[in-house]
Amino acid sequence: MKPIHRLFGIIMLLAHWHCHAASTEDGARTVLIGFAGPLSWTLTRSGQYAAQLAINEANRRGHVIDGKKVVFKLLAMDDKADPAVAGFIAKAMISAEVAGVIGHWTSAPTIAAAPVYGAAGVPHISPSAAAPEFTDKGYATSFRAIGSSQDAAVAITEFVTQELKAGRIAVLDDASLFGTRMADLFAAQPGVEGRIVGRHTVSNKTSDFNEALRRFALSKADLIFFSGYLQRSEDLVRSRQRLRVPALLFLTGSVVNPDFLSMTQEAGEGVFATAPGRPYEGMSQFKVFERNFTTKFRSTISVYTLSTYDACNALIAAIRQANSLEHARIVEELHKIRHKGLLGVISFDGNGNLRDPVYTVFRVQDQRWMPVRIYEARKTSCPAEAGAGKACGGD
Repeated sequence: MKPIHRLFGIIMLLAHWHCHAASTEDGARTVLIGFAGPLSWTLTRSGQYAAQLAINEANRRGHVIDGKKVVFKLLAMDDKADPAVAGFIAKAMISAEVAGVIGHWTSAPTIAAAPVYGAAGVPHISPSAAAPEFTDKGYATSFRAIGSSQDAAVAITEFVTQELKAGRIAVLDDASLFGTRMADLFAAQPGVEGRIVGRHTVSNKTSDFNEALRRFALSKADLIFFSGYLQRSEDLVRSRQRLRVPALLFLTGSVVNPDFLSMTQEAGEGVFATAPGRPYEGMSQFKVFERNFTTKFRSTISVYTLSTYDACNALIAAIRQANSLEHARIVEELHKIRHKGLLGVISFDGNGNLRDPVYTVFRVQDQRWMPVRIYEARKTSCPAEAGAGKACGGD
């Protein structure tokens, strides 16, 4: 327990320093927005930079809250993807008097931090935690800027059964809360249950997929579904190529980024994955974001970079609409917000889930992620090339 206590003490000192060292700027009130996640991870850092970009843009526009000019500032803290640490980070955020928190990043720490924020009334929006349990706890302060694992499972099921017509499906996860929950939800979907020929779990600390892949090959699986984090997905792809396993491979959204392609090279050809939101690379709004982001930061852009940017902008919009820094009023506005983001409209239901979540299925072709089909998780689906049209429910 002593290392945890020391960590908490350091966090509290840092929070105190951030809060008071930047309390005013040219007479304006400083408003802290928290960002929490494993800051050593490449994708998390990209999310942190996206939140910083949203704050920079808001400060350039200038805002007045309750009659006084405000300047937003990001307070980033590292929860190390550890639920035990996440609770202390949440307490430090509250002590620093943040207006709200973007985070946490992975599901288990996000769920661990939720009751702490809930008790203090502090709003927090996760841009990436997909486990349904996060918003099932009933905290009015918890919000999710992407669809849940349940939403994703529905879209994946429709694609693998109707488009790929997979008849023999093997399911694999990396033992993380997200990975296990996502695998369980997918395996339990109507239309999938009767097609399961193998179910296996590997540690998220290992790169050894040999046993699982050999079992799946013996069972003659024609599709392997893997839910887990980025590094394990890269390991699986290379192992599948080395063992020459012929089954198609379907992964989860963290892999839809350039880093995955550079790490897997030709081994990734033909791999499928689903990611939150519509295809964005051709959108004019994304091109503006990409130019501004790459000018300021050297970092990979992924779907979670954009979801973080959208989440931070939605929080700032709620503060503006509330015209107040009182947490209760900000939470109230978040439950009413309708913010047009890069990945779609940010609007939450009564539990804090994203309304009308959208998922896109991608496939690696010529070492590029190419969109194949778009699913509106609670409505219908359409080919990716029609994704922005009214026929597919586009805004």
